[in-house]
Amino acid sequence: MQRADVKSVAGSTSKNSCGCAAGFSVVMAREGDYAEFKTVLSRGRHPAFIGRDLFERNARNGGALFYRFDTTNNVAVSLINARSGILIALNVVPQHRGHGLGGAILRFLVPNFARVVESKVPWFEANGYRAIGKLKQGISLRTQVMARAELFGLAGKIKAAFGSRITIKTK
Repeated sequence: MQRADVKSVAGSTSKNSCGCAAGFSVVMAREGDYAEFKTVLSRGRHPAFIGRDLFERNARNGGALFYRFDTTNNVAVSLINARSGILIALNVVPQHRGHGLGGAILRFLVPNFARVVESKVPWFEANGYRAIGKLKQGISLRTQVMARAELFGLAGKIKAAFGSRITIKTK
């Protein structure tokens, strides 16, 4: 596993913080790490099923990541399609929620897009994301596609550069 220490993306944390958002390590998962990844998802009660195929496909591309605070225990995981910049899953174990770790992970990854379960839409909005389109009903959950708010300003600049030859819908 490749490892990187992250100390510069913490942002604000709660007064009850253990410091995990200020100094976590990032470890790239390998295809054979599905059981360990699934264990963290289960500990964090992730609401959606992440299958082995989805995990392994993204692990091959460098998009399956473990986050460690004390160098031995995984306190969070994320799954991102590294080619398209789409966050598929982000899960922090309950003992480290509210410490700013999830936001620090978002600032570390900087995904352009995220597929978000309905209950987490306000959290993503508070972290600089905007909804695109309407909520979609999955098998058991409703999800929302969200994009980094900065991308909407970029869309306006592209339209200005190309004039009336293209149409970009921003709301």
